[in-house]
Amino acid sequence: MISTIRKFSLISILLTASVTVSYGQAAILVLIFGDKVASENFHLSLDVGANTSFYENAPGDTQIGWNFGLGTHTKISDKFQLVGEFKMVSDRSRRNTPRILPVPDFADTLISKSSTSWDVRYFDIPILVRYSLSDSWHLSTGPQFSFKAKATEITELDLTNGNEATINQNIKDSFRSVNYNWAFEVVKSFGKVREGKGLDVRLRYVLGMSNVFSDQVSLTSRVDVLQFIVTIPFIETNPQN
Repeated sequence: MISTIRKFSLISILLTASVTVSYGQAAILVLIFGDKVASENFHLSLDVGANTSFYENAPGDTQIGWNFGLGTHTKISDKFQLVGEFKMVSDRSRRNTPRILPVPDFADTLISKSSTSWDVRYFDIPILVRYSLSDSWHLSTGPQFSFKAKATEITELDLTNGNEATINQNIKDSFRSVNYNWAFEVVKSFGKVREGKGLDVRLRYVLGMSNVFSDQVSLTSRVDVLQFIVTIPFIETNPQN
């Protein structure tokens, strides 16, 4: 019992630290402590991959971003796992968007051409139940809560005098603080990477279930996200006799 309490205390410290330190430092913490807290019933992972976001009813073009975070994996039974993740970076950016904020008045008369994009990032917490079809194939589903971390409108300008300029404006108030989603995932496990500790390749579709825009803007849109994720688990292995 004491061992279990110590383990979860260490995990809590690790995950709390991961939100306050840089992404590289969070990865180092998992590299150091991942194997130390691993057991047959619990282990940590590092997750990294790519995002493609689809905005419903919002003008613009899709843009490939990236995701990065930590995972916790708890064994429920031989077939089921509870997978909780803390994705410090989850990109929902979009190209060729309408402007939410106007450019400054002094610049408006100098513009010959402009293009706008949204640099939007969230902190994602998916809580998934994973079912193992076999040792190699798994299916997962569950809710995901996405917390707004950053939203910047980037306007690139061609000026009438031949120069170029870029205006960055904070549009965090234009997005809701929390989005509610539901995730569906297919997982392929490769068991002989990292000395038998494995590597997972995951294809996840995150279905947006709420409007991402605040009441301050006229836009209304759900956002679905297609994610490709590579997961490096830190699993305790039995020593060879």
